[in-house]
Amino acid sequence: MLKAVIFDFDGVIVDTETQWFEIYRDWLKARYQYDLDIRDYLVCVGSDNQEFFGFLKEKVSPEINGEAFEASAAKEFLRRSSTLPPMKGVEEFIKKAKQRGLKLGIATSATEKKPVSHLKRPGLLEYFDAFSTADICRNVKPAPDLFLKAAEMLGVTPEECLAVEDSGNGLISANRAGMPCLLVPNQLTRYCDFEPCYRRTTSLEEADLDEIIRDYAGGKEF
Repeated sequence: MLKAVIFDFDGVIVDTETQWFEIYRDWLKARYQYDLDIRDYLVCVGSDNQEFFGFLKEKVSPEINGEAFEASAAKEFLRRSSTLPPMKGVEEFIKKAKQRGLKLGIATSATEKKPVSHLKRPGLLEYFDAFSTADICRNVKPAPDLFLKAAEMLGVTPEECLAVEDSGNGLISANRAGMPCLLVPNQLTRYCDFEPCYRRTTSLEEADLDEIIRDYAGGKEF
């Protein structure tokens, strides 16, 4: 039986991922004359940036300092992302899930401050019951910890949850947690190499929550 929906945040609820990619791309082009390929950037989408900066140090320059760059880029990111709307179908899906009596959680490799601030703007924060973030989980995606912690906080088992993800790292995390995953790739993450998932759709507007609920109720093999 479906009891909870656990959403990734970046790229699922708000398209902050595209903003970060463009900031990285513009910075690398201006400072190092390097053209960043989306597929190279995808290693950090849904996870942290350690592997990505390791790649940049090897491929572009050993002098690249990831922490210094992100500190300097934070202001630009806030400027670009401060008015971003929820992605297509997100508000309706969240409200419908709540109407169906489902618990809602966030499982994100970011800190709690980001999803809370973005959910406040469209009035969606009140719909969420738990936030599993990098503040409380040492191991972020693709490790399963964030999804497992979210399920624990909601008082349900992983099998009673639906994970909603957009990235390859996120899908791996959900699969490792034993949580059926609804995959919703966006314009950036559509280039990921994806593992098998429970369902895949182009947007949450196209996802049929009632059909998903029936799958769980009917004991569908995921």
